[in-house]
Amino acid sequence: MHNPADIFVGMGFRYWLTGFRTGELAHWERAFTLAEQTVGLTAARDVCRDFSQWVRLLSEHSRRDLQVLEPASRCFCRDECIAMALVAAHQHQACPALQACAMTLLCCDPRDDLKALTGALADGLASADQWVSPAAMDHLVRYATNPARMIM
Repeated sequence: MHNPADIFVGMGFRYWLTGFRTGELAHWERAFTLAEQTVGLTAARDVCRDFSQWVRLLSEHSRRDLQVLEPASRCFCRDECIAMALVAAHQHQACPALQACAMTLLCCDPRDDLKALTGALADGLASADQWVSPAAMDHLVRYATNPARMIM
């Protein structure tokens, strides 16, 4: 159901956030390996830099603990899906209200620095010809209308 860029954003979000919380390098190594497989070694460095800053900023400015599944899980939870939707909304130049909705669902204010990092990540993926599926934006409607639903 998800394309490689969707999986990269969902799993990358999971790995970076888990790494920040546990301090275990293995999670960041998984994130870098996934980036290298998805965008290539050269682009992986920049994409990982942007990704780590983006996840850290989302986590620091959310008014709740962002949720991720266990690293080995093959499903995506609500916050991982919303992260995909946020990047997709930027890549596909969707209405800015969709980006604001995604940030609101993550309990973050739509801050300029967060918008800039979302843009840098989305543009870095696009430069490597990796596009999060436009269908990922459907997660915003799904979770805005049914916030209790947690796993996809």
